[in-house]
Amino acid sequence: MAYDILQISAGQGPLECRKFIALLGEIIRKEAQNNNIALQPLSGLSEFMGSLRFVSIESIPEEFKKRWEGTVQWIWKSTIRPHHQRKNWFVKISFFRSETDDLSGFKKEDLKIETFRSSGAGGQHINKTDSAVRITHLPTGIQATASDERSQIRNRELALLRLQEQLQSRTQSARNAETSALWLEHYRLERGNPVRVFAGLPPKEKR
Repeated sequence: MAYDILQISAGQGPLECRKFIALLGEIIRKEAQNNNIALQPLSGLSEFMGSLRFVSIESIPEEFKKRWEGTVQWIWKSTIRPHHQRKNWFVKISFFRSETDDLSGFKKEDLKIETFRSSGAGGQHINKTDSAVRITHLPTGIQATASDERSQIRNRELALLRLQEQLQSRTQSARNAETSALWLEHYRLERGNPVRVFAGLPPKEKR
């Protein structure tokens, strides 16, 4: 199964860059929704994140990638360090194509897969079927759930990706060459020639 992954990374940037990641993630997701692109987060949002990844079951259009791929600048007088003179903060956005098997990297006997009825938004259809999926990694007890999609199959795929994300975060090591490349992107951040520039809090794009 193939997926598109969007990653926002602060590299080795300070807390201000990490703060921008969560804010920018919401901006990107809203813009994607306005363009009928479904981006699902692979981890929960927190205020100071080193990176944030979204997955799209469908291919992300090239036009959308071109608008975002590269360095994004945030102009903001920090309230985290009020006496700090720097006002320009940078994060990097990268896109990756993932082509892995459904259970890639997992032993089937290590997974407990359960389905249940979603109670979230999605209309009548999503509440009439056991479309939501919960997967437990038995050796560690780590769980991942997905109810974002109407299809149980897609929710299963998304839950597996979220489980893999949690395990990677726990071990801080990649499972294969592709995910190793994802982790390396944390340390590749160019500050010049930003593709988009935002200012203030909440961030507003400068035209």
